[in-house]
Amino acid sequence: MKKNKNLPTHIAIIPDGNRRWAKKHKLDAWLGHKKGSESLDMLADVIIELNISHLSFWGSSQDNLIKRPKEEVKFLLSMFKKNFLELSENKKIHDNKIKINIFGSWKEQFPEDVCLSLNTAINSTKNYNNYFLNFFLAYSGTSEALNAIKCIARRARKDASLEIDRNLLKSCLLTRDLPSVDLMVRTGGEPHLSDGFMMWDTANTQLYFSEKLWPDFNQKDLRDAIKDYSSRSRRFGK
Repeated sequence: MKKNKNLPTHIAIIPDGNRRWAKKHKLDAWLGHKKGSESLDMLADVIIELNISHLSFWGSSQDNLIKRPKEEVKFLLSMFKKNFLELSENKKIHDNKIKINIFGSWKEQFPEDVCLSLNTAINSTKNYNNYFLNFFLAYSGTSEALNAIKCIARRARKDASLEIDRNLLKSCLLTRDLPSVDLMVRTGGEPHLSDGFMMWDTANTQLYFSEKLWPDFNQKDLRDAIKDYSSRSRRFGK
């Protein structure tokens, strides 16, 4: 399928509002996360239909796993375990050759059984390259930037002639193989960014803020965000 030049190649989503949705409906916080997790599969249909190759999704920050109540964290981890096992067997994933990438410090922070589930999803799709579904779990953009600086410092100690440029910095990021983000969508009605999410890759991104809480965000809302993006003129400083 030929790609429309006015469509983004890479969309990143900050899905804010699960807990507020649960509170609004007088439910426990974990039910907000459960409802929110159901939205992603539906939105992936839009990405496939429009031939948008990359969708990145911030599933949890490092702070989420440290500062949230233990029962809520326990549920999040069990949800990740279940959802990624299901993704590894999802017919839509395999029919459309969707590669699953997972970025963050999840290998260090998640229990072994949860990591096994995530690795199963990664390994079952590792040879695909039609579409890329990128999850950020136990992720911190500021930590990623600091680690990139340390990476450059280590290389510089080994090679005094090392040229520090954009390509070198990119090669030290978790997202070294991903293209820059064209459109970033944040739900939940709070128009701000969080913890340097993909800060290097969003240097020139277009921002779209939705008033809807994430569990209420649907295909029409994503289409509206993409339509808004397509109507803008990207000048890149020209």
